[in-house]
Amino acid sequence: MAELGLYVNKQLAQEIAKRDDAVFYLRKLLQDGKHWRNNYYGDGWSPFHSIHILALIKNKESFELLLDIIRYHEDDLDDWVTEEVASLLVAFGEDFIEPIKKFTMDETLETFVRSAATSALVALGKKFPEHQNDIKLHLKTLLKSTQDGIFAGLVADDLASFHDPSVMPDIHRAFEDGMIDDPFVKEDDIEEVINGVFSEMDKEDFKRNTKDPLDHFSRENIECLHLVKYEEEDDGFEGDSDIDDNFEAEVISSLKKKEKIGRNEPCPCGSGKKYKKCCMGKEKS
Repeated sequence: MAELGLYVNKQLAQEIAKRDDAVFYLRKLLQDGKHWRNNYYGDGWSPFHSIHILALIKNKESFELLLDIIRYHEDDLDDWVTEEVASLLVAFGEDFIEPIKKFTMDETLETFVRSAATSALVALGKKFPEHQNDIKLHLKTLLKSTQDGIFAGLVADDLASFHDPSVMPDIHRAFEDGMIDDPFVKEDDIEEVINGVFSEMDKEDFKRNTKDPLDHFSRENIECLHLVKYEEEDDGFEGDSDIDDNFEAEVISSLKKKEKIGRNEPCPCGSGKKYKKCCMGKEKS
């Protein structure tokens, strides 16, 4: 698979997932550092393909390997953490709700890695309503116990996305106790989420977080990834990080001048993501 680089299709992904030694093979590939970097054979795509195949296998061994990769390769995954991790965790289904809950309790995890996991729990709660109350209770526990104020704000937002007014007292208490110290998450905004003001974006979140990992290998997605990577390189953008860095700096600078951007509103940088999962985190860093 590594030799194919970007061009792994659905059929091959499914064939690999069905092999008895699939996890053993994928573990070796993922633990080989050269596959995480560009300019080696495979062009750096095989780890991303491998992670999606783990979600196709859907057993305990593949789940634990996926968590290890999310935990220890967060820098390699970069923004992909907030875009794909939730959907991969959701793909394992309701039988893995408890292990995901345990994962979210790890305070050593990077903030947005934990947030991706709590987003997965929200999606699972909506997909399997019989688990919803238990997931809400878990998120309330995280809200009370976490020492990460930014994470607390994201958890409050996750709780609010259930549109259940009964969670508001816990969120209000977290604000009063100073558990939420992120200046971009306001109590009024949380109430708007509960009241369904951002319901369309919540639907988009649910759709994105419950997509089939096999879609990663669709022809449309591979073509899209090809355009993003290779056409920019052909146009001379490869390695010219100053352009991207300057653009990002300008966006963040402009954000600081604004009075407030709702963390559920589309990010002004044009990424299509919610502000809370895009430049909000970059401005804080």
